[in-house]
Amino acid sequence: MSATTLRASYTFSAPVLQRFNAVVPHGERSRVMEELMKQALAAREAELERVAEAFMSDPAFAACRDDEKLWDATVADGLDSLS
Repeated sequence: MSATTLRASYTFSAPVLQRFNAVVPHGERSRVMEELMKQALAAREAELERVAEAFMSDPAFAACRDDEKLWDATVADGLDSLS
C-alpha cells in the first residue's frame, strides 16, 4: 500500500457484499469501490454547488448576502487573537 492510499473498513449487508464479491474479481474490488465513491462524492458536491448557486442568485436571500459582507469586514480585525 503506497503512502497515497488508505485502508478502510465499512459495513455492508451480507447479501450485497456476497454478490459484489461473487461478481467483481478480487483484484478489481478496490478500484470499483473507489469509482463508486467518486461518483457519490460528485453527486453530493454537485448538489451542494446547486444550493450555493441558488443562495447566491436568489433575490430572496439578498439581505443574507448583505449581512455576510458586513461580517467579512471583520475577518482581519485582529479580535480572534484576543484571549
